[in-house]
Amino acid sequence: MKKLFTLFIVVLFTQILPTQYIDAQTTNNASVKLIRALETGNADALATLFNDNVELVLPKTENFFTKQQAKSILTDFFKKNPVIDFNVLHKGNKENAYFIIGTIVSSRGSFRVSVFSRKSGTQTFVYQLRIEDPNE
Repeated sequence: MKKLFTLFIVVLFTQILPTQYIDAQTTNNASVKLIRALETGNADALATLFNDNVELVLPKTENFFTKQQAKSILTDFFKKNPVIDFNVLHKGNKENAYFIIGTIVSSRGSFRVSVFSRKSGTQTFVYQLRIEDPNE
C-alpha cells in the first residue's frame, strides 16, 4: 500500500502539478520583478512588464500611453519622487488577471499604487498602473 501511495505522489508531482506550477511561476516571476522595480523606482524594469499600450495614472497625468511613453513619464516621476521603499498591502489573482496594491514611500511623500496585469500566453503584462496621492 505504501508503494502505491508513493507511486501516486510521484505521478502527481511529475505529471499534473508542473503545468499548474509553471503558470503560477510565470505570474510570480512577473510579480517579483514588478515589486522590485517599484521598490527601486526603476522605470526601465517596469516598462519591460508593460503591455504595448498601458493606462498610466499619476498625479496630473492620466491617459493610455505606449510602452515607451509610459517609461519616459515614469522616469520623470521617479526623478522628482525618489523611492525610499515600496510596501505591498494586498495582492491576488483570478484566472488570468493579477493585481498588486501598495504604497510607495518617497522623499516627497507617500503614494498609493495599484497595478493590474493579465496573462497572455506564457507572459504576464501590466495593462494599468496607478500611482496616486492618497490625499487627493
